[in-house]
Amino acid sequence: MSTDGDCRELNAKLCLVDVAAVGHPMVTIVPRQPSGIYLESTRDEAYGVLQGEDRPVKDIMIREVATIDASTRLKEAIQIIQDHRCSILIICLDNEPVLAVTEYEVALIMMESDNHSPVATVHEIVKKREAVRCHEDAILADAVRAMLDHRARHIPVVDAQGNAVGALSLMNALGAMTPQAADRWLAKMWQMSSKDPSQMLNR
Repeated sequence: MSTDGDCRELNAKLCLVDVAAVGHPMVTIVPRQPSGIYLESTRDEAYGVLQGEDRPVKDIMIREVATIDASTRLKEAIQIIQDHRCSILIICLDNEPVLAVTEYEVALIMMESDNHSPVATVHEIVKKREAVRCHEDAILADAVRAMLDHRARHIPVVDAQGNAVGALSLMNALGAMTPQAADRWLAKMWQMSSKDPSQMLNR
């Protein structure tokens, strides 16, 4: 992996980009190093964020997920969600977790596929989305910023070895913050969508 110095608003040190797996940049949000004198500051002050934004992703990620390969047929993907009784599917490409999707998103892509093709695969979703994921020890401020920048409602969460360990929901992340912090992100979301409808979050 290499560090991308132009990862939208993200600090380059927090944003790793690998183009090998998906053919276009796959962004991984990594843990931030605290600034200032850590022992003499609160955690949020040490990270330079609002209270609640300093929480690690692993504290609120969705752990009940199913992992599938991008070659899986769309109908099979929906069945896997139902069989596992989970709300999120992690899509892997060349064994790399690249996207997190819901049953609704899979069904929608299936309806939009050519003639509702029974052989269409979840790779149809990979081709249409920007691949974004985050490390389980990344803080919410960085994960939410990436989700808004890349218009993602859910992203895979990986461990130090790059294995999928869960998924992060944007709404869960905002709900875990203080009202002040959540309002700031909601205002940014509204500003993005009002200036450019194409900046609306993916379904």
